[in-house]
Amino acid sequence: MSLKITTNPTSNENNEIYEGLLTHNLHYIQMEQYTPLAVFKEESGKKIGGITGDILGNWLHIRYLWVDKAYRGKDIGTELLQAMELAAKEKGAKYAEVDTFSFQALPFYQKQGFEIFAMLENYPISDKNIT
Repeated sequence: MSLKITTNPTSNENNEIYEGLLTHNLHYIQMEQYTPLAVFKEESGKKIGGITGDILGNWLHIRYLWVDKAYRGKDIGTELLQAMELAAKEKGAKYAEVDTFSFQALPFYQKQGFEIFAMLENYPISDKNIT
């Protein structure tokens, strides 16, 4: 038996850990309760924004929301988030959660009705991580 520490894990190594955890979790959660979900905004065949996440049971977890800098301030983020929430509701989600850094989109999410549940100070160094 040996212990390996790395700052550069391979995709295969990450996948091995993910698959092991997934196998364990499936004893408690049915795979039918999990649905990956994404919404993209395109212009002339180019992605100018998108939101990704997944539904697990009653919950939508928003992983990433991005809008190209040239298109910000044009309600594309709102459009993406609302489309994601609607699609999640249609698939049975009742709640949504997201985490963001203090330098990212906290005011945006609050404007959309999200409330702060927890805040990690000095994350990663001098900012905040907000859930």
